[in-house]
Amino acid sequence: MNTDTILEVQDLKKTYQLGSVPVHALRGVTFQVNAGDFVSILGPSGSGKSTLLNMIGALDRPSEGDLSIRGTGISTLNDNELADLRQRVGFVFQFFNLISRLDAVGNVELPLTIAGVPSKERRARAEKMLGKVGLGDRMHHKPSQLSGGERQRVAVARALVTDPSFLLMDEPTGNLDSVTASEIMDLVDRVNQEFGMTIIVVTHDPAVSNRARRKIRLVDGHIESDEVNHN
Repeated sequence: MNTDTILEVQDLKKTYQLGSVPVHALRGVTFQVNAGDFVSILGPSGSGKSTLLNMIGALDRPSEGDLSIRGTGISTLNDNELADLRQRVGFVFQFFNLISRLDAVGNVELPLTIAGVPSKERRARAEKMLGKVGLGDRMHHKPSQLSGGERQRVAVARALVTDPSFLLMDEPTGNLDSVTASEIMDLVDRVNQEFGMTIIVVTHDPAVSNRARRKIRLVDGHIESDEVNHN
């Protein structure tokens, strides 16, 4: 494996049982993502992208094949080891998943609190990260006081504050209007270029996929195309 390889997927297969009927969600998917890449995984409902997302996020294990995050394969890990591996991934979701009773800085601090980072350090890191995503003046507002775009910026800051191996984004603009969605993708692009953060965006939206520098198209559980975006 290349030392710059963050994610390596090798002949990945996943089969679910629907009663007595096997459902082949992934049918032998192979690709790798290197440090600093900005990759989109595009596909319609039923293409296998949600199953692949769960694998990349160390939320599930494959039926066959393997997926490695920085050289650690998920196939043979127990639940505790999977949970530890998950800490290396920064997650951003469609519906933000913010804690309503916490202000923005409290939400960003949360993963650092769970990790046992001392109070003063985690507050400083959270404030710095909110400044980087353009919310330095909104850090003491609660989610209900923020726009959808601002809430997603908080979610991005929360994902970045732990310095993950890569950012995994699940339909990050799916709950936003087109103008706000474009602004969030501008932010994602800046995070990739200025922070050098490796980003994987899973989406059904071609407009989002076209913002990435590489586009993997998933159809019926296999890769239909894997190409550089000329945008």
